[in-house]
Amino acid sequence: MGALAVAGFVVVIVGVNLPNPLVPLYTERYDLTPLAQSVLFSLYLLALVATLVTVIRRPSPRLSPRTTLIVALALSAVTDLLMVWGSQMFAGLVAGRLAAGVSVGLATGSAATLALAALGERARTVVASGAVIGSLAGNLGGGLLGVLLPAPSSTVFAVHLVVALTVVAGLLPAGRTPAAAPAAAEPETDGRYGYRPRHRRAALLLGAMSWSTAGVVLALVPTSLRTVLPGVSLLEAVLPGGVFLASAWAAQAACRSRILQLRAWQLSVPLVVGMALIAVALDQGRWWLLLAGAVIGGLGQGPAYSLGLATVTFGLRAGRQGRATSWYAAVAYGACGVVTTAIGAYALQTSVPAAIATLAAGLAVAGLSAAAFAGAPQRIHLTARPATA
Repeated sequence: MGALAVAGFVVVIVGVNLPNPLVPLYTERYDLTPLAQSVLFSLYLLALVATLVTVIRRPSPRLSPRTTLIVALALSAVTDLLMVWGSQMFAGLVAGRLAAGVSVGLATGSAATLALAALGERARTVVASGAVIGSLAGNLGGGLLGVLLPAPSSTVFAVHLVVALTVVAGLLPAGRTPAAAPAAAEPETDGRYGYRPRHRRAALLLGAMSWSTAGVVLALVPTSLRTVLPGVSLLEAVLPGGVFLASAWAAQAACRSRILQLRAWQLSVPLVVGMALIAVALDQGRWWLLLAGAVIGGLGQGPAYSLGLATVTFGLRAGRQGRATSWYAAVAYGACGVVTTAIGAYALQTSVPAAIATLAAGLAVAGLSAAAFAGAPQRIHLTARPATA
């Protein structure tokens, strides 16, 4: 069940990211400005944060995590239908992005709870990895299918619809199953050696920084690249975003076993440098520099999100892990929506490269703040004392 829950979460994230490589098509059809592109991208983040906050504050006692994940996948399939409508009517795009946000909001906490309960501590940061893997698959897959399939703004979502319904079928219970044995109580952190509130503030800053950079890269770079280098295909336009996410995933995988040993400043530096290089590359039309910036930025993005999530969920039981994961995601994605929209608005007054350069400067300030909150390396370990509620 744990592996299937992770797969379901990844499928939901894939569906959210499929429209990203198609933004140039939407821009041509509906004459979208950089601000409109940012708003279209951020609509799902608005719905996502609203859903996360609602689920956290008013959890439904009737819906188990498994049922909630099934509902999220079903809603993701509905989103595909709305996006197909969006190829003809702009209202369909708006409705589809809002529905996508709700589906991710429902899937985030439920997948984290199911994964930790079934897979144990090794699944502590599974949502962080799943978010990057799903984003990578959605962006590259959408770009590839957009090149290979006819009428990509419709057929791409038809393919995802079939995949989502297949995973739903796998999650549906097959008859009566024996009740699972009660899980052994998991120890939680001792306050003397665990993370303090200032460490969690640093973690939230890292989460906000990580997805703000990803949001800007995915929302604004493809169309800007096609403006700088006319004739670039959909797959080529989304390649910098794919390289960014692939680098993020590789860095997550490399750091997984020692994620808590990383420092906030170590992950802030590549985020700042990567975005600065992307700004210069778009301004000068240098393809190789754009890819270099994407690689460097990704090296910071993936581990930054994982470190933040590992910090805020350290030592929590499965149920509390789901709630903490949802709060963390709400902050990270909410910041992503605000920053992406603000950068799009600023790009209207200046240019996309200038707006991204401004973001790099803001990331430098946020990185210094995160490093200040984190302070000296913290001694942490789990104790055997009973966990508190």
